[in-house]
Amino acid sequence: MLLVQYQNGLYKSRSFISSLPVIFNIIIPAFGVYLFIKSLMKMKTDKPINMGKALFGSMIMSTVVALCNIAAFQHIYKNEPVIMKEFRSLQYSAIEKNIGQDSSIAINQKPAEVQKRISQFEENFSIQTFSLNQMEMCLSVGMIIALLVFVRNYRAS
Repeated sequence: MLLVQYQNGLYKSRSFISSLPVIFNIIIPAFGVYLFIKSLMKMKTDKPINMGKALFGSMIMSTVVALCNIAAFQHIYKNEPVIMKEFRSLQYSAIEKNIGQDSSIAINQKPAEVQKRISQFEENFSIQTFSLNQMEMCLSVGMIIALLVFVRNYRAS
């Protein structure tokens, strides 16, 4: 979904269509974890599945999803300089517009504030930061879905 978002230029506008890749980056792993836990619970084994197995399985599955997203972002970051330059320029103009409209900042302080926020953006817009965010997002979504599915199915059986 990340490749779809960047390759098709969906990052250029703010609309429902441009938010779909982000939404599906949460829905698809959640659905995968759901199906994984359901299949584990239906397997005929000597010992029934416990919550630890469900969480461990969902963590592995979520890690694979996060690694795929990280690989896609790394590909775009390193191999698509036109897309990255355009994305940066859009972010820089949004920062300048936001600071320009902020009346709580003195006029003489606005250029310094713009430079400060641009440097913060550059600091946060790296492969390492993206990787950390993806791991946190995928693992947390996977664990929450695993817990919900496990508790719901455990009560039903």
